[in-house]
Amino acid sequence: MKPLQIGICSWSLKAPTFSEALVMCKKEFGLSLIQLGFFNDQQLADQQATIDTVRASGIEVSATCVGVAGENYKTIEIIAQTGGYFPNDPWKERFERTVKVRDITAGLGVKMMTTHIGFVPHDVNSAEYHTMRQRLQTVADCLAEKNITLTMETGQEPAEILLQFIADVDRPNIKVNFDPGNVILYGIGDPVEAAKKLAPHIAHMHCKDALPSDQPGVTWGEEMPLGQGSARLGEVIETLKACGYKGALIIEREAGMDRIGDIRTGIQFLERVLA
Repeated sequence: MKPLQIGICSWSLKAPTFSEALVMCKKEFGLSLIQLGFFNDQQLADQQATIDTVRASGIEVSATCVGVAGENYKTIEIIAQTGGYFPNDPWKERFERTVKVRDITAGLGVKMMTTHIGFVPHDVNSAEYHTMRQRLQTVADCLAEKNITLTMETGQEPAEILLQFIADVDRPNIKVNFDPGNVILYGIGDPVEAAKKLAPHIAHMHCKDALPSDQPGVTWGEEMPLGQGSARLGEVIETLKACGYKGALIIEREAGMDRIGDIRTGIQFLERVLA
């Protein structure tokens, strides 16, 4: 993978299969880098077939991503209760799914896996915070067995909370997947300032843009095509470059009526930023 190479999230393409997503990546956009999202059981049914399909495509995988059933993004309040490794009842099942994606990730020779870990409780003395720390240690240790780094998706908590959590989890293979669009969508701060604070821990990046809501942190902002929102993506990339970031720039488009067109203009936007 080249430094600052542009790629695409497979789930942004809404393709029924990985095979179709890989073809679209190359033919529709001329890209040779993808992040593979595992969000349904079909993708996990035949692990070797998935590995063989990806290898045969010639497309490089920047990271995998594990999604879990039962998450509800209707409101910020609801996803805070249902997201990631936070809720107690589905913890065991979600961990087992994580292990399956880890094994495919290792089979592909990929070294990073991304997920929304769930909201980190702000009270570091709470039982919920202690539980989340233990669960992330369990996940990190599981991935370390295969030499894989967990890159946590940003957005749910301010940079300071995430930095404290990383220190408390205290595992070398815990890093950050930085998403400036999420910072706006969740309404938790300024993307450039967050990038500066988190830079030493950022190993992977989603390129997404958004406009803030009129009630930041309470209601969702609105996702926008790259360069049309308030995420200051160009400044974020320049900030991370200055801090030594050489990882991928993975376009994530999860809204809009013309995702293909938005991704094309997003690639052009990133090429201008990098020129």
